[in-house]
Amino acid sequence: MIKIIGFLLMVMIVSISLTGATSSQDDKYTVVPVKSDDIVTPRWGSDTITQGETNWHGEYIDYYTTSRHIDLNWGDTSDSLRLKVYSPSNELVATYYNSSDGVIDGRINMDLRNPSGIEQGLWWSEVYGYSVTGTEDYYI
Repeated sequence: MIKIIGFLLMVMIVSISLTGATSSQDDKYTVVPVKSDDIVTPRWGSDTITQGETNWHGEYIDYYTTSRHIDLNWGDTSDSLRLKVYSPSNELVATYYNSSDGVIDGRINMDLRNPSGIEQGLWWSEVYGYSVTGTEDYYI
């Protein structure tokens, strides 16, 4: 009986240690608003979206970098889009709304940074029509 209790305690300690290690990795990225300018430089091109619709865009990062620029621009402040960013390991890294960069201007303009390096692989951006009347054009 004592061996079983000892074994269960050991399993519990290992489980707690692994859980702690996983949750500490969630804080590895910082998000910094970028001052919006008039220049729109689409990385993937343009698309359209309607109310409740979801569009996916991927960007493959195959080199070492410490920053990933994210710029979703639709320019119409009467509509609102939401942007979720996923790492190559399918971790939800951040959720952005129009006001996430400090300004309501129909644009989400942010830098995602990690001084140890951005994870290499395919990054996904999920654009969601949060509050859209008709069809909204956007650049990403």
